[in-house]
Amino acid sequence: MTVGRHLAGALALALLVGAAHADSRRWESLTPQERERVLQNYQQFQELPPSRKEFLERRYQRYRALPPGEQQRLQQHYREYRQLPPEERERFNRQYRRWKEERR
Repeated sequence: MTVGRHLAGALALALLVGAAHADSRRWESLTPQERERVLQNYQQFQELPPSRKEFLERRYQRYRALPPGEQQRLQQHYREYRQLPPEERERFNRQYRRWKEERR
């Protein structure tokens, strides 16, 4: 899989990665910032249309089925994406959308 595909997969999981991380740790062990992030993710997820929730649930299950090393690699690529300047993220998003359209 290419880096772009890893990042794209990680982007689709953005709402749930925090929950996956928190799922593996006890709530009490989370920092206040992590708890806030998990709560925000949960609230955003609850506002999604049912079809989008189902899509993300399937993606989350696929993520959970990955070997730990692959999960870590996805998380690292997502962190790298988030650190890109906004212009570079937008350029990546445009390239990803073009790539996705070409696959159809």
